[in-house]
Amino acid sequence: MKNRPSSIVLASSLILAALVTLLISQTGMPPRVDRKLHEDLGQALAQEALKLLGPTGKVTVITRDTGSFPQPATDLSLASFTRAIGKAGATLKAVQALQEDPLRPVQVPPGDFFELIRRGATGDVLVSFMGPPLLLPEQRAVLGEIKPWIVAFCSGSQPEQLNLRLLAEQNLLHAAVLSRPFRKLVPGRESFADLYVRAEAAELVKPLALAGQP
Repeated sequence: MKNRPSSIVLASSLILAALVTLLISQTGMPPRVDRKLHEDLGQALAQEALKLLGPTGKVTVITRDTGSFPQPATDLSLASFTRAIGKAGATLKAVQALQEDPLRPVQVPPGDFFELIRRGATGDVLVSFMGPPLLLPEQRAVLGEIKPWIVAFCSGSQPEQLNLRLLAEQNLLHAAVLSRPFRKLVPGRESFADLYVRAEAAELVKPLALAGQP
């Protein structure tokens, strides 16, 4: 009778292990996050922002809120970005985390971007991890002169689907990190240079040709 509690614990542990094994076999293990790749992405966005930042300018970040829907890749990129900004001695004014459905296309609501641009000062930099500002025509007209610089991560098919040239001409995009068009790569061997390319304002007039370079 004295061994009964330990037997119950052992039996419970075996049942739990069996359930975990069954779950893994049915659903598979969660995909491994390439830490270096996403840290390189964050650092690249920071470097583009620092190129534009004025002497007294401040950096504001727009990203997804990963509290409700965990996204380790986003967290890694943002942490890397923050370290790079701090190491350079620049001021990170704010991180605006937006609660967006992860199943919907990545996009900052026009109203949120409009307000951040409107409140931005000359020399400031807005960095969006959720693509460039897609403002309504009347919002762009109200803004008039765009004071802050804008840097965006254009992921997935955004470089092909969005008119980045027009955004650059409207002074709504000054630098970006673009996803390259899909191409077959060795699984687990993708590097930042394989998947992404940087583009400054002058290069954004030809985003598709730039993104397609090997």
